[in-house]
Amino acid sequence: MKTKLITLFEKWANWKSILALFALQMLFNLVIMPSASSSDTHNVPILDLQFFYTPQRAYEIIGAYSPELRQAAAMTRLTVDIIYPVVYGLLLSFLLIVTFRRAFPDFPFSDEIIFIPWAGVLFDYLENFGLAIMYLSYPTELYFIARLTSIFTTLKWTLIGVSFVLVLIAAVKLAFDKS
Repeated sequence: MKTKLITLFEKWANWKSILALFALQMLFNLVIMPSASSSDTHNVPILDLQFFYTPQRAYEIIGAYSPELRQAAAMTRLTVDIIYPVVYGLLLSFLLIVTFRRAFPDFPFSDEIIFIPWAGVLFDYLENFGLAIMYLSYPTELYFIARLTSIFTTLKWTLIGVSFVLVLIAAVKLAFDKS
């Protein structure tokens, strides 16, 4: 059953929108996110770019941050990193509409597939809030929050990865169907 959101996504899912979202994602990756973080992070891993980490590893990394860097990292998670997931969520959903749903028109869950990236966005938000709590509460180490946040990080990357794999499978099928 089509929802209004699916209908809206279908209306906007075209290569022009995808290219605009891709350009916006590159702007975030190359300009906005690096400038929102301090230049002092060049030797310190960024937790939300890891696939998995233990609470001990998370606090080892957080402990290597200066107090100013922890504050900046927390604020980035609660500001800029709230907008960025919407960009990649739309990009991946639109890519799934123009590739997967065209390559597999009779797939029984084709409407639901386009929401996989949004599950990743949800876990990204949960990760951001967890990381902000960890950064702001340091030196207090909240191991339960750290463990949950690591799970959210892993789920985020898994769902984003699944979305990309589905787009790739569909693109390959579309390419072979044309030949």
